[in-house]
Amino acid sequence: MIGHVKSISRFGLFVTFLASELSQADQTYYENLQDELLVTGLLRWSDVPREEKIQRNDSLMVTVKEIHADGKIDLILTPEDFREKYDKILARTGEILQVLRDQNQKGSK
Repeated sequence: MIGHVKSISRFGLFVTFLASELSQADQTYYENLQDELLVTGLLRWSDVPREEKIQRNDSLMVTVKEIHADGKIDLILTPEDFREKYDKILARTGEILQVLRDQNQKGSK
């Protein structure tokens, strides 16, 4: 699932993601969980590769490692190339935007 770095602390990275991206088994830990609700989990420094340079508001691919009894979520970094996975989506979006720009220019003439 895709998460965004909310804050950086001495414990690790606090990452927010949509509750709808949790598996059904993970959702059972929470009562009255809404799909559009943002959930925060901790990605510990020990689970982040040393060469990664992560900043606030970066997007990361994460998975749930463990949900504690008190509701705290531990995350691990998914070893998947974010750019590779979403390259097609970004390219398609760029093409659609270019078509819309062309249509707007034709309409304004």
